[in-house]
Amino acid sequence: MAICRQRPGGKQYRGAAKMNQRSAALCKQGCLAIILLALGQARGINLADPDGLPPAAKLTFDLSKGHAMAEHLWGIFFEEISHAGDGGLYAELISDRSFGGLAYSLGLAYREATQLAVPASLFEHEHLPVFPAVGSSNLTNAQLLGAQHWASDAPSEYSLQGQPRSWLPVGKTALTLVKQQPINAGGRSSTAYIKISTDNSGGGLTNTGYWGIPVQKHHEYQLAVIIQSESSGDVTSKEPRVTAKLESETGKEVYASADIGDISESWSHFKVMLTSNATDAKAQLTLYIEGEADLAVRLVSLFPAENVKETVLQPFRPDLLQYLKDLQPRFVRMPGGCYVEGVRLETAAWWKPSVGPFWERPGHYNSVWNYWSTDGMGVFEYFQLAEALDAEPVWVINNGIAHEDSIPAAQIWPLVQDALDLIEFVSGAAESEWGSLRNKMGRSKPWDLNYFAIGNEDCGKPWYVENYIAFFTAIRSKYPHMRLISNCDMTDHAPTDLFDWHMYTDPQNMFDRRHDFDNMPNLQDKQIFASEFGVVSDSPGTPIPFPGNARAAIAEAGFMTGVERNSEQVAMAAFAPLFSHWNDRVWPHNLIIFDNHR
Repeated sequence: MAICRQRPGGKQYRGAAKMNQRSAALCKQGCLAIILLALGQARGINLADPDGLPPAAKLTFDLSKGHAMAEHLWGIFFEEISHAGDGGLYAELISDRSFGGLAYSLGLAYREATQLAVPASLFEHEHLPVFPAVGSSNLTNAQLLGAQHWASDAPSEYSLQGQPRSWLPVGKTALTLVKQQPINAGGRSSTAYIKISTDNSGGGLTNTGYWGIPVQKHHEYQLAVIIQSESSGDVTSKEPRVTAKLESETGKEVYASADIGDISESWSHFKVMLTSNATDAKAQLTLYIEGEADLAVRLVSLFPAENVKETVLQPFRPDLLQYLKDLQPRFVRMPGGCYVEGVRLETAAWWKPSVGPFWERPGHYNSVWNYWSTDGMGVFEYFQLAEALDAEPVWVINNGIAHEDSIPAAQIWPLVQDALDLIEFVSGAAESEWGSLRNKMGRSKPWDLNYFAIGNEDCGKPWYVENYIAFFTAIRSKYPHMRLISNCDMTDHAPTDLFDWHMYTDPQNMFDRRHDFDNMPNLQDKQIFASEFGVVSDSPGTPIPFPGNARAAIAEAGFMTGVERNSEQVAMAAFAPLFSHWNDRVWPHNLIIFDNHR
């Protein structure tokens, strides 16, 4: 999201909001009482005198006065924060399914060795250590050429200690990370695969999911494993036997079991169905290996059967998707936020590694929010989400600027071309270069894309204006219909259609800011996109306790009346953050809080 690392109470970042048509309609009926309560609560006024009588005041409402609401006024802002996607809306049940998070924690990409033994001590804590180097790059050298480091970000006071631990060896199993080679000739490489070595007593590898794997009685789950045998001269077994089991947290109860199949000395992609005989929110998946063996595993993935029954993966957790549908958002801003920027450009969210088959996506370290992103929620899936919600997609692109470094305008063209390629992937013909990849993924019909944000909270950072102008000029030239969004009011520096307006503050200030847009000077041919707002503190400098409170919500509702009152100038607005996993509470006040099964 665009909250980034600066959080002083009341600071305006130009962007934010929460609400929908449904709640707007409810406000016409019942929210007057809430606003009256807010007037008292935000001001600390007792709405009844000591005798219990109402105050001597008369309020008159003229409901005949008003104006038409902006078509896309209320929407949502989805960012990969607090496991909103991985471990949340994205239905994958295996955490770190391609071992990228484990490899990142050990700094495999930064070591000269091609293999690295995983020490047993690594599994003694709930979170893996964070390797001090910046994560592995998804950029080409040409794109990174000229990037200049200009700041050092302070650690987030809300962050987890690092990637949550999810893999565990069984018994005396030895684990070794190996730098990954492409599965197929010309294919892309992931960060690593893992080598599993067992002795005569056998062993295996367990995954605990995102704080448990939730299984339900009589429900089916599709397990996908990419595996090969790596028999050495010391290993006599030429046909290793691997059994996959869904089991209790202790491993004493088995809910489902299936043999993987005949494992050869070349990569094989197995898919098996597991039907659980019990309900358990804290289950785990274990690959049990019989006897002495050397195996290499590239992928372990587990989806509920309902998500894989169609040709194209239906990637969303149904209950969380329904919550979003119930909001009836008119737009969805995605995929960030600070997630798009990254602490350094190497760990920014780049779109090209996030498309194609999910098992070929390398993933990257979500350096702002401190966990591994599988990139299962890629461009394709985000536009599936917008379509499922019948919401206008608003895509946010990295414009060559992160929290700590920037690419000067003289070297920015490769990223401008990257943005043009993305638009073609989304909205180009199925025969076009990038539209053909979308077609290959199962979507021949282009999606509509009418809103495109150039960067996130980058105003004031080196080369933002110059880079923004490069993006704006190229996109406007090729896609003149596109409404382009800057990170602030560009005034006379550059043209823009909308500009971000962000605010995170305390209840009193939030409520008082309901008049911010009342007397705003004429914006002429541009509008405000209040793409992020929310209460984050009880008072200036004092964070609000998780998960927030009614006073904060009422203050936000009061602020929203100012947005609606000025919807000729405020074209769009969204509360932030949208989602938070109960076990990853990096932000104090969120719209929807969930765990792995509710």
